[in-house]
Amino acid sequence: MNLSMWKSVGRLVGVSLVAVAAGATLGGCAGGGAYGNWNVNRTDPEKTADVDYRWQDDDAREAYRGLIADCLARPWVENHRAEKGGQRPVVFVGTVRNETADYVDTKLVTKRFEEELINSGRVRVVADRDQRGEIRDERQQGQAWNRPDTVKKQAMEQGADYIMLGRVAEVKQESNDRRTIVQYYQINLELIDIESNEKVWIGSKEIKKVARR
Repeated sequence: MNLSMWKSVGRLVGVSLVAVAAGATLGGCAGGGAYGNWNVNRTDPEKTADVDYRWQDDDAREAYRGLIADCLARPWVENHRAEKGGQRPVVFVGTVRNETADYVDTKLVTKRFEEELINSGRVRVVADRDQRGEIRDERQQGQAWNRPDTVKKQAMEQGADYIMLGRVAEVKQESNDRRTIVQYYQINLELIDIESNEKVWIGSKEIKKVARR
């Protein structure tokens, strides 16, 4: 076999190897890996679907529903309106600290809290810290670029009367054989008068789960 024939054979072998590698790659993407072969079924968001004993969306839903109902049922709203000539209280929903070992997105609680306070029509809510910077930037840009009759004034933000702060804590118990886990969560929220530091409402919600395997 002469040199030119060897080169032709080499090229054919190289092309074949590339085709095999590409086929293997495509087959891997289609048939397995992190994104392959999932059977997905939509379900009612209200339906409880415990995967394990850790914090999940159902716990957040249970927490904010109980706490919102308690908060709006207490006398602090009417007490404020009586003292302030009928004015609705203004609330700033602050930080809820996660003091558990789990990943807890506390905004699932605080955002729904804001929503329900506003929708009640009895309470006013101001923007949270994550939003204020962007709002102030937009207002500042408007001083130079907005039509004069639409420019929004600086230093006219609504001050809050109360700040809501909270925490999520846990107690975890495990059996000696590690086959049973009792997971207990306590969610505490406190509404505090910003001027006087007086606490006008304290609410707590307990969640307890027993997991066996």
